[in-house]
Amino acid sequence: MNRKFLLRSFAVFILFVAGLPAQRQVADGSVRRGPYLGQKPPGMTPELFAPQLLDAEHGYHTAVVFSPDLTEAVWSPMEIDGSLRYSKMVNGTWTSPQKVDFGLKMGVGDATFSPDGNRLYFLSFQPPKTGAEEKERIWFVERTGDGWSEPKLIDEVILAHPTHWTFSFAKNGNLYFTSEIEGVRGEQDIYLARFDGKKYLEPEDLGEAINSDGKDLAPFIAPDENYLIFTRIGKNTRKTDLYISFKNSDGGWTKAVDMGAAINTEHHDLCAAVTPDAKYLFFLSQRTGKCRIYWVDAGIIENLKPN
Repeated sequence: MNRKFLLRSFAVFILFVAGLPAQRQVADGSVRRGPYLGQKPPGMTPELFAPQLLDAEHGYHTAVVFSPDLTEAVWSPMEIDGSLRYSKMVNGTWTSPQKVDFGLKMGVGDATFSPDGNRLYFLSFQPPKTGAEEKERIWFVERTGDGWSEPKLIDEVILAHPTHWTFSFAKNGNLYFTSEIEGVRGEQDIYLARFDGKKYLEPEDLGEAINSDGKDLAPFIAPDENYLIFTRIGKNTRKTDLYISFKNSDGGWTKAVDMGAAINTEHHDLCAAVTPDAKYLFFLSQRTGKCRIYWVDAGIIENLKPN
C-alpha cells in the first residue's frame, strides 16, 4: 500500500467525520440520546434517575419535570444560586443542562409546565414591586419566538394564599397547590383553584380525605384529575411520605393512603410527579443519604387503586 493511497484514504476519513452531526455532551462528558435524558426505563422498583448526570453536591429540591412533548426537562438542585436547570432534546440529543433564573434576583425554583407546554410556572421570593414582602409567589414565563417572555405573576386570588414547594395543573387548567393559611386543619393543606377559562376562582380546601392534622403539601394531579399524589408529614408517617387519593364516581376523593414500602422508606420520600405520557413516576428520596431523584414504572399507581 503506497504513501499516496494512505494519505488519500485519511483525507476521505477526515471529510466523512467532519460531515457527521455534532452530538451535545453533558457535564459528565457523555452523550444523552433518546427519551428521558437517554436513560434506561425502570421497572416496578424505584431506581436512581441519571445518577451520573444528576448528582448535585447538596441533592435536589424537586424531581425532573418534562414538557408535554417530552423534549424539555427542568429540575431544582439545592444550590444557593437560586436557579433552575434546563435541558432540551435537539435532533434526539439532550443539551448540556443550563442554569435559568429569568432575570429574577431572588431566584427561581420548583417549576412545572402548563398543560399545553406554552408556559413554565415556578416559585420565587422576588417582590413584585419595591417595598413588597419577600415571600414565595407563583410566577410564569410564556414562550416567545426566541425563548421566554419576562416573568409574570399568577392571578391575585392565588397570591392571597401563602404557598410553598411544588404545585400542579390538570389538563383543564385547574391548579392544585399548598396553602399555608393557618387554622384550617394542619400547618399546610392542599387547595384547588378552578380555572374558568379566563381566570382562577377562589381556592377551596380539598377536605379531610386529603388534608390531615399534619402537613399535606407538594401535590401532583393527574391530567384528568382521577388521582392526586402528595407529600404528608404527620403522626402516621415514617418521616416524609407520599400518599395517594383517587376520585370517586360521585366526584369526591377516596381517603388518602400511604403509597407503600416500594415508595416510602424510613427516610424522606416526597415531591412526586408523573411524566406527561403517564409512564413513569418521579419523586425525591433520601434513602441513600442526600435527596436524590428516583423514578419507577407508573403501573405502581394502578396497583394502589381501591377495589
